[in-house]
Amino acid sequence: MSLLLVVARPSRPSSGEPLPVAGDADQAAATATARADVWQAVRHEVAELRGARSMAAAGVSPGALDALARAIADDPEDPSVRYAADADEAVADAEAAIEAGARAIAVVPVALALDEDEDGLAAPSLAHLHDRLDELARNHPGVDVQYVGPPYHAVPALESAIAALRPVDSEEPQLLAAAIQRAFGGDLDRFGRFMSALQAGVPPGTRLVLRGSAVQGESYKTGEPFDARGPGTSDLDVVLIGEDAMAAWEPEAFYIPGVNTQPLYDDAPDLAHPRLERARREAQEAAGRPVSLQAMSRWFLDLRSGLQGTPYVVLGG
Repeated sequence: MSLLLVVARPSRPSSGEPLPVAGDADQAAATATARADVWQAVRHEVAELRGARSMAAAGVSPGALDALARAIADDPEDPSVRYAADADEAVADAEAAIEAGARAIAVVPVALALDEDEDGLAAPSLAHLHDRLDELARNHPGVDVQYVGPPYHAVPALESAIAALRPVDSEEPQLLAAAIQRAFGGDLDRFGRFMSALQAGVPPGTRLVLRGSAVQGESYKTGEPFDARGPGTSDLDVVLIGEDAMAAWEPEAFYIPGVNTQPLYDDAPDLAHPRLERARREAQEAAGRPVSLQAMSRWFLDLRSGLQGTPYVVLGG
């Protein structure tokens, strides 16, 4: 299964004696502060792990990424960050953090944060981990334990994580303007044909979202600039949001049923309804570059965007 990131934070201040907690209001304030701290630490750790993955992609031997992750976690300046190889280890790390005085703990599958090995997110052991961490939280009511992995039915934890992690610049108009300049050479007519092709083929009520290097200017996975390999070489990563759009995919074409589909693209054209594939090809022809389509729940898009620190833009719908 995927590595699990376990991050724990005490209440501020992080060094010295903790803040006094005299009543319910103080307790709530201390928990909220620790929760904010823990999600900031998660994002920082994801950024470090992304850098480690870039090193692995540059030629480090297979399996070295796990070692790099553990080396990051063994930083003596931050002993509250651990990488667990399985659910048992994640629970043990969380228990140890509680014993050490942690007030907030976040547990995140690395695959969720890094957009890789998405099939691993469907592992039954992750669903069982959710139940085990719930039990741990019940046994320690003063500790905020949040798990943002499958089966994704812990709504308060998800809302809390999304609120703490959401990039502040998502959906700003300048992001869309920059993406049109980057991907369409600033040609609004071509962008309009691209949008018309998509809107004609997706189910009514579907929202269209553009994410990836067209929005942020470089690949999240490799750091490679948009179109670094020549004009028209980088793809447009379009997310479809809506129940009918999600239902257009074949049952076996989901990473997580009802949450996140596999992408529809040139090498995998049969994963969704033929009408959707026709729209993708027409949009691709209008854009003059590869186009991929993927259906995703909005909350999952927000969660992943927040963990990665990557904005997106809503195109319409």
